[in-house]
Amino acid sequence: MRRPVETRVIMLAPGELFGGVETQLLGLCKRLHGLCDHPPVLALFHDRELAARAREAGIRTEILPSRHRYDSGAARNLIDLVSSTGSTVLHVHGYRAMITAAVAGSGLGVPVVKTEHGLPEPGGGMVHRLKTRLNRRLDAWATRRAGAAVCYVTSDIMSRFSRPHRGLARQVVNNGIDPLDRSTTSRPAELSPECFNVGIVGRISAIKGIGYALQALSSDDVPDRVRLHVIGTGPMAAELERDAVAMGIDDRVRFHGFRRDVYDWLAHLDALVMPSLHEGLPYTLLEAMSFGTPVIASRVGGLAEVLRDEETGLLVDVGDVRGIVQSVARLSADPDLVSRLGRASAAEQREGYTLQSMTDAYLDVYASRLV
Repeated sequence: MRRPVETRVIMLAPGELFGGVETQLLGLCKRLHGLCDHPPVLALFHDRELAARAREAGIRTEILPSRHRYDSGAARNLIDLVSSTGSTVLHVHGYRAMITAAVAGSGLGVPVVKTEHGLPEPGGGMVHRLKTRLNRRLDAWATRRAGAAVCYVTSDIMSRFSRPHRGLARQVVNNGIDPLDRSTTSRPAELSPECFNVGIVGRISAIKGIGYALQALSSDDVPDRVRLHVIGTGPMAAELERDAVAMGIDDRVRFHGFRRDVYDWLAHLDALVMPSLHEGLPYTLLEAMSFGTPVIASRVGGLAEVLRDEETGLLVDVGDVRGIVQSVARLSADPDLVSRLGRASAAEQREGYTLQSMTDAYLDVYASRLV
């Protein structure tokens, strides 16, 4: 393990939701807290789930007051926090954090590191699309203005930012987690042992492609004992529940909403389905792999970079309902395939996607900005 270092890091992020970005922040802060002479400070705009979990872990958490997303007062508060904590590096996550850092400008007095976790979600009305376009342009401007060193969770994400980030220091830093042990979890009562339980875990939005999974479940080629469990919340939850009723599969699909016991679900599902239109490097994927839960995923982004088809998972093309049907049917009929994919994916996570390797990579990035 790397020896303690003098780097003093402030992490700046929205803290509005709790998903993959927040999981990365929490894991990185925990590891730095135990590794560095000066524990990190987590600065957020919202006092919600991430803030609560960080405090539970003993991480110093500061909430920056702001009236709106572009409040210059947040930049002044950030400058004061950097100064009062003696921080040497600012690590930002998300466009709001990046814009705040750029507005603070030279007043920060510290180098900026930025992580690009993924792409904006498509869809929405005209107003939403215009806001998204504006935020992306402001984000690109802010990244260049701050001269940030940019880290990308996958090579795919890095390639997509080649033009707006031209001339900046850039590299891939994959997400990572500590190995997970199924024996420390409890099987949710909703998972009947008589059924083959397939799950979707994450935000319920258009980009997750959950509708494809519903269409697959409605196929006559999917065994009757297959059940689909959807864990999470999001803007499409009500619509997809109505779709399940219209397809006549509402007795085989359950929407469980937000669950804090998500590890129990990931550990005891028979398979995880990720029919996404695009992904960065989702923590749900790494967690399922670590538990040895086989994954059926779209051949896109980080899913395609991490999983090897037929070796550590099963890959299908985006929107390939028939491919999902065949993959679910295969797994439900072949316990040996379930075991083989699960063992291989667990080994892959432990070898290539660890919290230690991710933390060491970020420490190297921090050090490079302090030279």
